[in-house]
Amino acid sequence: MASYPGGVPPKPESKRRRRNVPKSYGAATPTTAPAADPTTTRTLGFDAHPLIAQMWNTVQTSCEAVFFSETDWERLRLELWFANHTMASGRPSGQAWIAIQHGLNELLLSPAIKRRAGIEVKSQAAAADEDAAVSMVGRYKQVLKSV
Repeated sequence: MASYPGGVPPKPESKRRRRNVPKSYGAATPTTAPAADPTTTRTLGFDAHPLIAQMWNTVQTSCEAVFFSETDWERLRLELWFANHTMASGRPSGQAWIAIQHGLNELLLSPAIKRRAGIEVKSQAAAADEDAAVSMVGRYKQVLKSV
């Protein structure tokens, strides 16, 4: 079982049992800054292992891309350069793998880290299932009222 720096990652919102709201809920006012243009096609800039190149391409089309600033893109390029260098060495060490995972986690590429930051990613299929469940409950209520 992996050890997470902040402890056990929180469960997805749909699987949490807590119903009350903390006293501090909504007390903070977030500061916002513009993200980088998500439509810009970026190049990795070095000859990469196929897995590294695929990771670069996947992140560009992922939901995280809308949150990345230009600095985050450069940080990702640096993290992937290190990962590529480690993979090219032939025998990556455990310490190198931990460093790679830590760097990618800092860029919110892990589901557990996203939940810790309060970001919930829902697939479109899950949203459609939720809508179907809500409409089914509505139909059940209508049928039960007529009885």
